[in-house]
Amino acid sequence: MSNSQASSEHEIQTFLRVQAKLDHLREGMPVKIKGPLNDALEKLSCFPFVSLPLDSDSIEFSIAGQVAGTLQTPNVDLIMQKSTPSSFGKGEKTVTDEAYRRGREIPAADIQFGGYSPFVGHIWETVSAAMFVGRSAELKLYKLAVYTEGGHFDWHMDSTHSDEHHATVLLALNTSWEGGDLVLRRNGVETRADMKPTVAKDGSTVLQAVAFYTDVEHKVEPVSKGVRIVLQYDVHVVGWSKAKNGSKGEDQSSGSMLESVESLYDQRQYYKGVGTLIGDPASVKKIIVIIRNLLKSGVEEVAFAMQYLHRKSSILPQFLKGSDALLYQELVKSFDISLHPVVLQETTDYEGSYEDCCAYRFDHTVPKTGADVESDAGEVSDEDLSDSMEQDHKSTVFYVPNTSAIKQISSNEYIEHTGNEAQPGEHKYFGGGMFVRKRKSA
Repeated sequence: MSNSQASSEHEIQTFLRVQAKLDHLREGMPVKIKGPLNDALEKLSCFPFVSLPLDSDSIEFSIAGQVAGTLQTPNVDLIMQKSTPSSFGKGEKTVTDEAYRRGREIPAADIQFGGYSPFVGHIWETVSAAMFVGRSAELKLYKLAVYTEGGHFDWHMDSTHSDEHHATVLLALNTSWEGGDLVLRRNGVETRADMKPTVAKDGSTVLQAVAFYTDVEHKVEPVSKGVRIVLQYDVHVVGWSKAKNGSKGEDQSSGSMLESVESLYDQRQYYKGVGTLIGDPASVKKIIVIIRNLLKSGVEEVAFAMQYLHRKSSILPQFLKGSDALLYQELVKSFDISLHPVVLQETTDYEGSYEDCCAYRFDHTVPKTGADVESDAGEVSDEDLSDSMEQDHKSTVFYVPNTSAIKQISSNEYIEHTGNEAQPGEHKYFGGGMFVRKRKSA
């Protein structure tokens, strides 16, 4: 037997051993898609983006050492000269295919600003207040994207560049174009974000920025005329905000988040889009009542799918988004909460008809299985498997509201087209579950 045949046989045997171990260990949680808790969770759902009009900024920027103008007067010819064709992530590869994405770009490493840029501070304050209440966020320039006539980018979710990366900000420069609309989609609902610069009453240019969570599907429609140039920033969540008493952590954040969100509702004319960004705070109270009654009825644990997707290692309290963060911070006041990656698996009969759906809960160190085993089979051990799979929640019902993004991560479109570059292994998006139990007595 050749070395390649032996290696292939080893991989097959390891794959079969892993699958047998998984089948032995895991008994899926039955999934419930209808009921009072599902209804309440769906009412908390929201559309996660916010538009930010910005006063014009006269700061110069350079590309590879050459002055490229300002945000209001960019040197389009130089930008085109310095840019290169854009690629995108398809499965495990980063590819170029103009049928799916046609555009050009310049990496952040080649872009320099000539001084402090007030617009960055304004964006940071708004994004922190509206999207990551109780947390501290930082903006990091990722690239400059250019779309000329015919340029477009089909449906995708943004690639994440670290465990802390959870949102994207797009800022359009002052150029003229037609078409090229940014369209965002969540749970089948689409909305258009107008990023074209406007003129204020005093004649000054007002630039347009849009912020959204990285797992929100979006696309750029074809540009029919002109040039669309956009700065793209990554938003990194770097920790908890300091409370008035100077403390940090979940406890201080949970005490103020609901009040902060209610205050944002009062300002939703200023934070355009924030009225639907986080979700109705009143729905949180109803969800808490339903969960409390379920636990009083003798249910040991109430588990449900969260609204948003994360990297597997980012399903942590400090990284929760929008309504997930709001709900967690209220529940943690009264209950014991744990967060875990969750995978849904449908079963069918011999004719392919739907039979059932189960949910499998994992911790944050799930071993490589399936396709990953083929490339690195020797690193998986029985001990790894036992340590990484939860075995004490076989009777837990897992509630899946129709608004949860956990359903879409198994679709072919999601698997094939992820973002700006390939997202292998830990970088991929995972669905998350929130598991609620009665608080243990001290």
